[in-house]
Amino acid sequence: MKRVLLSLAACAVVAVAGVNEITPVVGGVHQLDADKFDDHLTYGVRVGLGLSKIIDQVEFGYDYSKDVEFSDGQKTDINRLYLNIIKDFQVSSSNKASVYGLLGLGHEDISNEALGEEGGFFGQYGLGFRFYPYKDFSIRAEIRHALKFKSEASDNIFYTIGFGIPFGNKEEQPIVHNVVEPEPVITAPTLKDIYVESNNTETIETITIVEANETAVEPEIVIITTEQSAPETTTQQSAPQEKRTDMEETILKAMALSIPDFDPALTNIHRYFNFDFDSVKILEKDAGVADAIAKDLDNFGNVIARAEGHTDAAGSKWYNLKLSQKRANVVKNELIKSGISPNQIDTDGYGLEQPIKTNATEEGRASNRRVEVLFAAPVAYFDFDSAELKDESVKAVKLVADKLEGFDSIKVRTEGHTDALGSKWYNIKLSQKRAAAVKNKLVEYGISANRIETKAFGEDKPLKTNATEEGRAANRRVDILFINPNK
Repeated sequence: MKRVLLSLAACAVVAVAGVNEITPVVGGVHQLDADKFDDHLTYGVRVGLGLSKIIDQVEFGYDYSKDVEFSDGQKTDINRLYLNIIKDFQVSSSNKASVYGLLGLGHEDISNEALGEEGGFFGQYGLGFRFYPYKDFSIRAEIRHALKFKSEASDNIFYTIGFGIPFGNKEEQPIVHNVVEPEPVITAPTLKDIYVESNNTETIETITIVEANETAVEPEIVIITTEQSAPETTTQQSAPQEKRTDMEETILKAMALSIPDFDPALTNIHRYFNFDFDSVKILEKDAGVADAIAKDLDNFGNVIARAEGHTDAAGSKWYNLKLSQKRANVVKNELIKSGISPNQIDTDGYGLEQPIKTNATEEGRASNRRVEVLFAAPVAYFDFDSAELKDESVKAVKLVADKLEGFDSIKVRTEGHTDALGSKWYNIKLSQKRAAAVKNKLVEYGISANRIETKAFGEDKPLKTNATEEGRAANRRVDILFINPNK
């Protein structure tokens, strides 16, 4: 009954989460404790599902050995069921090879009842090596140590080789077309326009009669008629502006770093990295991008740089999710080398989910193999277990809406966060409500809902420790990012 329950539980996990790899294996079994039975052949199959971040894969396995001969001459078939968790470690910059560690639990069934004391539950750990000769098809070599729970049973060493075959997640990816906005019609300025709009109060000595609506050829030269007097210099002092909060200043810095021409003092070169197929190596053409970002980010200590990795649509979702995260980590390391604090850089991998061009052409796929560097700033803080915007947050959101005027192509992402109190599921829902609250306020202030996306991270991306109330308060927030889709 126990082995049946273990098998059903493992199958349920795989069925719910979705299979992404099937691995037939063959190998040998060696006994460690005593010479109770001969070394023998085993073969079987592994069914894996991909996860991300901490655990890369959960794998359900079945091994079968036929006519295993014990020292007393008796023979038996052996069935083994087990469930492993797997963590990969990259060993190749081309992403062609990795080593992995595994930890698992299983049950061994001895068909010959006279030898039944050798069966029962076991724990196991091991190491493996994957080599990818083609896309996400892999060759796997593995060794693992099985420790029997029964004291009289013999521990075993397993050594196997297999072929990891990608499975599932092969649906067609949507073709994404760039929408080209029509060029705005720009009316050439008149001489009068230039003079008035420049607020020039200097006396113009040149007396030349021109029409007020005559088109200006050289904007640097302002010519007016003798009948047109220069604007008077006002002596009235303008009302003092209200001092901006630290949060508002950080928002403006994030906008300046993200939006071309928002602040001409910044270099505003492209802030993304491209990659060759199935590679995590930064291309030569992007060698200076990290230094330029570091230069622009200098003294903007409250702004978080977000390296977001992406892939083309070749291969499985699980494989591409891992590949995109590795690319994001590579860019993070490059930014650190350029002088940015590790605490100021965050990473995310989106796999093949966010193409910017069609995956039907090589040119489009090359564009999709990328890491984008975006910049995040807190736009709202919240009371415990609340999604209601405070007055200071409403004012900050209004500032964003006002400053986005004239930058109609820029999209906005609001990202919700919580502290670590409560369950993960509850915090995900709460963080989504917070992100939606900021989006709704932006819409109220005139930003089209089509320009705003929301994302919920729950408690997964704290800015400060959750061990103190001050830290938890800083983590109950919504960050805002500005995305230029036309780069």
